[in-house]
Amino acid sequence: MSNELSLKDQLRLNDQKFAETGCVFGLETLPEKERDPGTYESVWHTLLGICNAAWSVGCKVSSSPVAVEGGDALWALHTPTGECICTSRGITAHVGLLASMVRHFIELDYETLPGFKPGDIFENNDPHFGGIHCPDFDTAMPLFYEDKLVAWVSAVTHANDAGSVLPGSISFMNPDCFSDGVPVTMEKIGENDKLYPWYEMRMKSRTRTPEWVMGDTRGRLAGCLTVRDRLQETIAKYGLDFFLKASREYIEDSRRYAVSRIKTQTVPGRIRKSQFKDLAMKGGNVVMPKQDVDILMNLPMEMTIDENAAVSFSLAGASGTVPFGENITPTALASGLLMGYSHVVGFDMFNSGATYAMKLQEPPGGTWCNPFPVDYFAACGLGWAPTVMWLTSLYEVTGRLYHMRGFVEEMSAGAATTMAAEWSGENQYGNYTVGLTLEQASNGSPARGIGDGEPAAWCIFTANADFGNAEITELYYPIMYLGRNMQPDSGGYGKFRGGMGHTTIWMVKNTDGGINYTAACSGIRSKITGNHGMYGAYPTMPDRISYAHNTNIKALIDDQKPLIHERGDPEYGDLEQNIKAEILEANVVVPVVVEHTLQDYDIVINPISGSQAMGDPVERDPEMVRQDLDTGLTRNWVAEGINGVIAHKDNNNEWTVDDAATSDRRQAILDARKARGVPFKEWWLQESKKVLAKEDMHEAVTDMWRSSMSLSPHYAAELRSFWNLPDDFEF
Repeated sequence: MSNELSLKDQLRLNDQKFAETGCVFGLETLPEKERDPGTYESVWHTLLGICNAAWSVGCKVSSSPVAVEGGDALWALHTPTGECICTSRGITAHVGLLASMVRHFIELDYETLPGFKPGDIFENNDPHFGGIHCPDFDTAMPLFYEDKLVAWVSAVTHANDAGSVLPGSISFMNPDCFSDGVPVTMEKIGENDKLYPWYEMRMKSRTRTPEWVMGDTRGRLAGCLTVRDRLQETIAKYGLDFFLKASREYIEDSRRYAVSRIKTQTVPGRIRKSQFKDLAMKGGNVVMPKQDVDILMNLPMEMTIDENAAVSFSLAGASGTVPFGENITPTALASGLLMGYSHVVGFDMFNSGATYAMKLQEPPGGTWCNPFPVDYFAACGLGWAPTVMWLTSLYEVTGRLYHMRGFVEEMSAGAATTMAAEWSGENQYGNYTVGLTLEQASNGSPARGIGDGEPAAWCIFTANADFGNAEITELYYPIMYLGRNMQPDSGGYGKFRGGMGHTTIWMVKNTDGGINYTAACSGIRSKITGNHGMYGAYPTMPDRISYAHNTNIKALIDDQKPLIHERGDPEYGDLEQNIKAEILEANVVVPVVVEHTLQDYDIVINPISGSQAMGDPVERDPEMVRQDLDTGLTRNWVAEGINGVIAHKDNNNEWTVDDAATSDRRQAILDARKARGVPFKEWWLQESKKVLAKEDMHEAVTDMWRSSMSLSPHYAAELRSFWNLPDDFEF
């Protein structure tokens, strides 16, 4: 690195070297690693420890439940030109966003005006300039050693409110960018380690819980200062020259690891996966008239791997923008890819190197994943919503390729959907509150090629699943946990089932003014069957909530009668059986803003999805079915009707499998399949006629296909070709 080059010139040189060599910074060898691999590895883990120390400090300094209890935050260390060297625990999707933010500061000539000085604090949350949505505040500080800029430290926390049109941070309801919340647009927000007073004034006047929002800001700053202080010690110990060289090598090392995984465990070619997301808002509680509509979104994934193991992703066929906050920019989407990529490909020495191992082709302008070229005012209040569902396809496409090469243990089926619970209103202390419970941060994990997924122990957006402590959450919100249970059969059905999700039962308690509940969309489906599950597996159940308003719970408590602690039987749940209420809704289509302000003793049942299954359910080991029956993770009618396992309880109240009856039952299931089966050509002829006639197609379906085909002509041509439709066919 030349001291004579500006940071912008260094960026250009870095890009040029990568284009010429295919290696980050042009590093065709790793001299520091080869010279002293022990020190190289030791310093890597030291830097990781520094970032994780910042996470611990920053989350503790913040007073927000999202950071303190949920840990929804991340700190990262960067090179002078912004490439991420290493990162703390937290949401891996932010690694790319934080790196691109620092790069944008340099590209915008901030090195000249306002300049980079020790103690400067910069921030962005504006999707127009690289953010993903306003509640994710991205902060960065330049780090100096003996008057030389040697690194950047960055941080992100998910604020519980950013001033969007409705309370909270899962802002799926925003109709346009003007309702997305308070913008901090690539700004310098402080100097000399102190925040500018007008920054705090803005947060006080434009967010609903400014104490928590500013607590997060101070937490980000505290974590950044922790990194700065400890990095100074590390550089003093190992030398500046070694740090500058090794930090670059870590990034190239990471790229090589990701490329080597693709090269040794996949095959070249083009692989595609269809995925769709519903947003059923017709007749719902919406903000603007244009939102009174049912929407279906096309989330296509096409992954191409060339002979050099270069990976490219395309979203050709993506449908158009939506009048909700569920649009996302290509910058944010490319960073979001790191969520899944860090799980299934580039998880060792994870940093910006993974971003150099893959490429996201720019989606067509005017799609939900590239809205601004056509609609600059599109809302990006919750770009995560379609993104996490799109990313579930990554598990299947890579899993299929791993299977081809025999890496069965590396396979994983599709991920869970993500529904977020948000509360807003008067808490038990008489103060206004709004925030998440973070239940959605702990789904079941996907089924593997060799076994079941783990129940409630995994999350697509963070490698450290954690739904927080119920007792702590009760301190923040006027709610009481009546139950938190594994949800039987929520992990799909297959030879290997997905990990179960869990269901939470809340009772509203100690609010005088009442509190509102939103089943918010962080990536859910309610009207369609998720196109998940691999190799003959059946998908998971849709996302639905239940609630009861003006209940008889108080009388039941006084009489010491049974309450409700789980969802119970899906046909006739415990809520319907045990509770009487003025309003009782047992199967609510989501997302939804519950229109009633809930009062003491009202009930909410909030389910969190399990992940997807793998393989034919009639091939499931009967012993595994028996174990699930004993632990309550499946029901007998599922075991018999779907797995084909006949079991009975013995004298010890334990399940025993009838092997002979099971064999007969499974053969009957297979025979029934054959009887109703239709040859593919016959099915195709029938379906092509239906497509041509647009038979029984809901308006949301035809609207989706119309926008997909108009925005991606090549995709439209392939679609017409497959169904043998006229060249001028349109939906």
